[in-house]
Amino acid sequence: MSLRAALKLRCQQGFTTVTLMGVLAVGGLLVAAGFAAVDGDTTLTRQDQDYKQSYGAAEGGLQWYLNRMGQDNSFYVRCTNVPRPNATEYAPVNQRWNGAGGDPRVWRSLPGEQAAYTVELVPAPGYSACVPNNQYSMVDPNGNMTLRVTGRSRGEFRTVLATLRRANFIDFIYFTDFETLDPSAYPTAADTSRATTECSRYRPSRTSFCVEIQFTASDAINGPFHTNDNLQICGGATFGRTPRDLIEISGSPRWINGGCTANPHTVGTLVHPASQLALPPSNAALETVVQPAYKFKGRTRIQLNGASMTVTTGYDVGNVTTTTMPLPSNGVIYVDNSLSGSCSAGFVRTQTYSGTGRGASTSCGNAWITGTYSSDLTIGADNDVIVEGDVARANDGVLLGLIANNFVRVYHPVTFGSGPGNPACTNTGDTGGRRIDAAILALQHSFIHDNWYCGAPTGDVNVYGAIAQKFRGPVGTGSGATITTGFRKSYVYNDRLRYREPPYFLDPVQASWRIARETEQVPAVKP
Repeated sequence: MSLRAALKLRCQQGFTTVTLMGVLAVGGLLVAAGFAAVDGDTTLTRQDQDYKQSYGAAEGGLQWYLNRMGQDNSFYVRCTNVPRPNATEYAPVNQRWNGAGGDPRVWRSLPGEQAAYTVELVPAPGYSACVPNNQYSMVDPNGNMTLRVTGRSRGEFRTVLATLRRANFIDFIYFTDFETLDPSAYPTAADTSRATTECSRYRPSRTSFCVEIQFTASDAINGPFHTNDNLQICGGATFGRTPRDLIEISGSPRWINGGCTANPHTVGTLVHPASQLALPPSNAALETVVQPAYKFKGRTRIQLNGASMTVTTGYDVGNVTTTTMPLPSNGVIYVDNSLSGSCSAGFVRTQTYSGTGRGASTSCGNAWITGTYSSDLTIGADNDVIVEGDVARANDGVLLGLIANNFVRVYHPVTFGSGPGNPACTNTGDTGGRRIDAAILALQHSFIHDNWYCGAPTGDVNVYGAIAQKFRGPVGTGSGATITTGFRKSYVYNDRLRYREPPYFLDPVQASWRIARETEQVPAVKP
């Protein structure tokens, strides 16, 4: 190589280093720009995580409260005076905060997290706060209780409003404790006495003496269903309308064959074994809320007239009076046994409605009901409720409850002596069907049709609502789809009862609470 060429090459030394440094400098600038670009997103991601975690904390608080009520059914009536979750934390249960001043609420942290939750008790209408040992300060007349639960995480807050309801008899179009004939409906006093001993128990423990009532191919349960017993079925009875309808059977096996092979068509969702729901012993709780002007004694006839009612009473004291008055503002009417006499006659199988007025002892707290109602209403009776004529709602949005300590009966006057049935009889003046828009509850006995075993068929008894009873009550007699005497049943569930109930309707004993509705409150409740 010549000296001239070597000098040319030598003058290129260091050129690669300069280029490399330039590339590194440009790369560094790009990295710095990238960090600057995503730095805001890093903050947003942290906020997003806290936003989601605060909602999770609110959900955690709601589930904590539900868990405590599952352990102690009276937890909510203690208001804020509830046990601490542990030795180091206070219970995060508070009266509703109005948002003024410093935040007075007690918070509880989620384990291992910076997030926390607090529970506020939203009082029922007419109350400013939860009142200890007063369930009505928290549970509204429709049977709903509301909680407001807030979660927080690093300065982010979210609040949920939850409406809670107990599992209830009116969650079902048809509820029974025992799937057998009511002992009081047996033909003789001796039979009633024996049936009371041998039949007031679940099927595996009943004797062959008991009269069992089966579901047949002509039966369609148009709504959710529950029995604490099991079923006797002949043929393809249909249970439920859609999978949304729960078909709950507590006893085992689920069903047995009746007069033929059981082949039920279960459209609803079968739940077996289902938890039992216990009937309360009486409707005395209604007496604690009824207004004095709407508590009557002895035999009482109530003609519903939309927003008013015409009441005939005083049979027990021989001073019958008729008064028209508005429906009660709190929606409760109660008919008590009279102090002027006893009510010990019990159920009359061969019902003639003899005597003054509409039969049975005038001192018995029997409510005779007919007419149309235009606001929510519950009618309770110390003895029986008798549906004398059609009982219909004036519009789709109103609900009626009929709660009897003993029977809810359908009026069916007859003359005994001739005609179909055993004993034989003929219908007198009541040859049509019956419409009943109501949630029916017979605590100690049945929903039953007077004189069901005789007289020509009288049409359909159409119940739009719910039926709950201790024993099965007969409506008529027949073979398959053919009715020989009495009524043909047509029962359809009112789906509004899933979310509402008639005023102060009774709940099962020790029933669990569930979330009926949940929404987020915006903006959240925060300091």
